[in-house]
Amino acid sequence: MPVLKCSNGKWRIGSGACIYDTKEKATKAYQAILASGKFAVERVSLDYDGVLSTDKGKEKAKQLISEGVTVYVVSARRDKESMLGVARELGIPVSRVHATGSNKAKVEKIKNLNIDTHYDDNLEVINELKNINLKGLKF
Repeated sequence: MPVLKCSNGKWRIGSGACIYDTKEKATKAYQAILASGKFAVERVSLDYDGVLSTDKGKEKAKQLISEGVTVYVVSARRDKESMLGVARELGIPVSRVHATGSNKAKVEKIKNLNIDTHYDDNLEVINELKNINLKGLKF
């Protein structure tokens, strides 16, 4: 949930009221909401190959991050080193980049990370997520 400037010159949090005089005040209020634990931040993961490796995928990640979503990279690659440049470029911490080595392990990682939504170009992964009642979206 981003801090946004309103047409009246004030600031708001997400779709809330335009009540903050400065961006700093709105940001502090937003941080307090997050720290309270009463507001659950959405967790979204993106596959790397065919998703985050594309311009469209990078734009999706930027959009999600601007909305306050916690973004992860979860790939069936064996090594995460080659994914770190894009992650850093987008502001995704290295600790949220995961190379699992297989699609089966990818599904388990998504489950263990409590991901709300996963974007993937592999229908087998999406169907497996649906089989265990997780939300997978075709990219």
